[in-house]
Amino acid sequence: MKIAMSSYTGMGAWFVLRLLAEGHQVDYYLSEQKYEDVLSGLVPPPKILSLDHRRTQRGYGYPSYKEYDLSLFDLTGRAKQADASRLEAPTIGDGSFEHWLEDDREAGIQAMERCKINVPPYQKFNNPAEAKAFVQKNDKRYVYKPFTIGSDMQDVATTYVAKDAKDLTRVIDQLFVISKSAPFILQEFIEGTEASVAGFFNGKEFYMLTCTLEEKKFMNDNKGPNTGCSGNLVFAISEESKLYRDGLKRAIPLLQEAGFTGMIDLNTIVTEGTAYGLEWTPRFGYLADSTIAAMYGTGYGAMLAAVASGKVPEIKWTAPYGYSVQLSIPPYPTEIRLPKAKDVPIEGIDPRDIEQLQRCYLYDAKLAPEKNAEPHLITSGNYGYIGAPIGIGDSIQEAASRCEGMVKNIQIPNMQYRTDIQKSTYKRYNFLEENGWL
Repeated sequence: MKIAMSSYTGMGAWFVLRLLAEGHQVDYYLSEQKYEDVLSGLVPPPKILSLDHRRTQRGYGYPSYKEYDLSLFDLTGRAKQADASRLEAPTIGDGSFEHWLEDDREAGIQAMERCKINVPPYQKFNNPAEAKAFVQKNDKRYVYKPFTIGSDMQDVATTYVAKDAKDLTRVIDQLFVISKSAPFILQEFIEGTEASVAGFFNGKEFYMLTCTLEEKKFMNDNKGPNTGCSGNLVFAISEESKLYRDGLKRAIPLLQEAGFTGMIDLNTIVTEGTAYGLEWTPRFGYLADSTIAAMYGTGYGAMLAAVASGKVPEIKWTAPYGYSVQLSIPPYPTEIRLPKAKDVPIEGIDPRDIEQLQRCYLYDAKLAPEKNAEPHLITSGNYGYIGAPIGIGDSIQEAASRCEGMVKNIQIPNMQYRTDIQKSTYKRYNFLEENGWL
């Protein structure tokens, strides 16, 4: 197949590598030139897109998608470009509906309510003063969630779970500034375990359902800043799962009406008896979708094309469990570029081993340019988020053991990673199983 991958910050470059390994022809389009070193030497040089849609000396406006069998977008945020793509080719990962569902916090919650998915009580605000008065009046624990402005990604670092009402009123002004004065919602905190249910939707039905248990905090025991995902456990579930029936399944009419195709995830907070919807991810998710790709195995590109085209994909799992641990170096988890974080050697990942590269999601990495040396990887200088080894298996323990074995073989100066992912996700898995959710 001939496939287009449109990326904004290079997060989708690994999927280019993954699809090339299956023998597909892939054209890689990148919106931000400063990320062109991501996986340099491992994937074809990206074609730099001009954001103002005019051709520049080095760049391109929107490409013609008529020549492609499949068009992929790695993040929401370029809805007009994705909508144009969808008119010419089967498209996954972005568009007006996806942007509305994920990036407009209030609209996403209202969509859940329309689907009769339980949601925690919430209130929208445009400034901190109104929010402070609301919090002081109700004296409850809330979660601060900013909207996305323009085409930026949601900044998970500015999603804040307050300890109590006093804590939120103390920090809310700073959160508002950090999130670029974006409107925000305050959502009532629900005590429970967080779980995400995802599936591939072909416009009619869901296929290959999975549940993902992410650990979002940077440090062991859920300490430190929110990274989005510092490691995860992913496992296949059936259509009989109560977690699916009480959540994502209820969205089928909404998705059919919108003509949606692709992968979509509903993040929930789960108590002993109720699942509450929190937010949608109607696109590739990192690290969940790279783990799912490893669990699926060969034919991943053909499966995506079938889903995007409204066909029934080949339904299979090479392994029903997947496990990954995020590796990084300073200055991560900040997104500051420092010269000393560039060209740092990465040992233990052989760039010639295609099978190994498919078992390790990579971001801040590239092929070293030395011509006379053994091929090896170095960092590309994108704030230290190196990537994540992925283990798959027939049990949680087997998947975790394979991933952790890969981690032990990787050597990077000042490497950072959590060592408690298996312990923490296994505890949450047991909670879901014991309460009948799986």
